[in-house]
Amino acid sequence: MNKIVWILISLLFLTGCADIKEVQYQAYAVGLGIDYNDNQYEVTLQFLDFLNVAKTDQGKGDKPSKVWLGNGKGKSIEDAINQIDQGIQLPINFDQINVIVFGKSLLKNKLESTLQTLDSSYRIRLTGMVYGTEEPIEKVFTSKVPFYYPFNESQISNPEAKQQQSSTVPPINLQQFIYQFNEKARTILLPSLTVNNEIIKEEEDNYDVPTINGAHIIKGKHWKGHVSLNHLIGFVRVNNKSVRTPLTLDLANHQILVNLLKPKMKYVVNNDKKDPSIGLEIKIHATVLNSNGMKLSKDIKNQIKKKLVNEVYHSYEKSKEIDGDIFQFENYLYRHRHDLWQSIGEGDFPELKKDNIHIKIDRFKSVHKLSGMYQ
Repeated sequence: MNKIVWILISLLFLTGCADIKEVQYQAYAVGLGIDYNDNQYEVTLQFLDFLNVAKTDQGKGDKPSKVWLGNGKGKSIEDAINQIDQGIQLPINFDQINVIVFGKSLLKNKLESTLQTLDSSYRIRLTGMVYGTEEPIEKVFTSKVPFYYPFNESQISNPEAKQQQSSTVPPINLQQFIYQFNEKARTILLPSLTVNNEIIKEEEDNYDVPTINGAHIIKGKHWKGHVSLNHLIGFVRVNNKSVRTPLTLDLANHQILVNLLKPKMKYVVNNDKKDPSIGLEIKIHATVLNSNGMKLSKDIKNQIKKKLVNEVYHSYEKSKEIDGDIFQFENYLYRHRHDLWQSIGEGDFPELKKDNIHIKIDRFKSVHKLSGMYQ
């Protein structure tokens, strides 16, 4: 009898799973977009249909994946999210957010306060990849992924995978962005998104896809401007996070295709406080994929070096035009040559000269088309 009484009493204290929500009865936010216009925040949440999330484990579907958006406005980000909360009908799950997009107006006017809000929010994880855009955020979030894959399989959701094949502006997550934003001498390259409808077609119909078109430059907690991918190509090729970039050479009426691989960039600093100078030493691997019958030669190697020097210097100049420092010279001196950094007056920071950019091609090979063997 006593056992039965104790069992009945213990059942009263068992909470069970009554409050657990089934996974399909939640609204999964996978994208967060924030802009600032007319003195109020504009928040866009991108939701993915639960059925489409499940399909990624079983393969893609045979119809386009639907994207649901929630739009809210308010004096604060939380006010705007609460507005979406009132209309979405289901509890919002923020755990799956892997893309965060900031509009240009927010980057120029409200970036610092926005980062403070996101850093202190208990709902938003700091692992999502961060981008800037001049496009309407809705247009970015309703762009497509070919072959009917859901948006969370896109290049901007998984940028590291694409970096292995063809590197672009290095991706950055929200945690890294917040850390770098608060560093004194750091210049941030925030990857910039656009929507392109000229690259991919579904049969004869244009297909909107998200692509990287450059970077927003942020320094000293201020937006400095935008630099296009064409102007950043020198930086993209030689920064230490790059994996592979293609390079085309025109030599003796031949077009030569080269893969540049695994660059290692090192700073060279003259410590003379009266006449400091900065430079770059870059080691890189080069593999010739198509030489049109031309044999590997010093001419090809020298042309690669010459083109890289010109592209690196061009990227540096374009960054400098808007007071950016994409090669992080100031950050390097601040961390590793602090006494020299302190001795340099404002506006007197040494400039990079083209003669101080040195390229060493560490491994220079070609690949035979039929055998796949290195030569």
